[in-house]
Amino acid sequence: MKSNNETALGAALKSAVQSLSKKSQTEMIATHVYAKYDVFKLFRPLALGIHEALIAELPQFDPQLVSRMLANHCRKQRYVKSLARGGKRFDLALKPVGVVSAEEKAAAEKMCLPKAEKPAAVATEAPQPAVDAVASDVSEA
Repeated sequence: MKSNNETALGAALKSAVQSLSKKSQTEMIATHVYAKYDVFKLFRPLALGIHEALIAELPQFDPQLVSRMLANHCRKQRYVKSLARGGKRFDLALKPVGVVSAEEKAAAEKMCLPKAEKPAAVATEAPQPAVDAVASDVSEA
C-alpha cells in the first residue's frame, strides 16, 4: 500500500508541476539540479549524452524542459570557461567519463573572447549577405 501512496503522490506532484508556466518549470528544474548534482554546481565539463541520464533521473519533469535547462546551463559563461580549460568530462555522480576534445576546447575559447574582439569577427561576416544580394541581382539581369 505504501507504493500506491508514493505513486499517487508522484502523480499529484507531476500534475502540479505541469500546471506551472514552462519558464517556472525550467527554473524549478534548474534549482533541483543545482542542489542535487555537484557537477552542475561546480560547472564541470559534462559528459557527452548526459541529457539522457538527466532525463531518466528526472521523470517527474517534461524531457523537453530538462533539455532546455541543460542548454541554458551550457551557455553560461562559467561553464564555457570550464570547457575552454579542457580536461576531463564528468557524469552526474562527478566521475570522469571522457575528455574535452581539442575542437570543443577551441570553440569554447572562441566563445570566451572579450566583447571588444567579437565585433571584429561579426564585421567580417556582415559583408557576405551584401555580396549574395549583388550576386542574385547579377543573375537576374
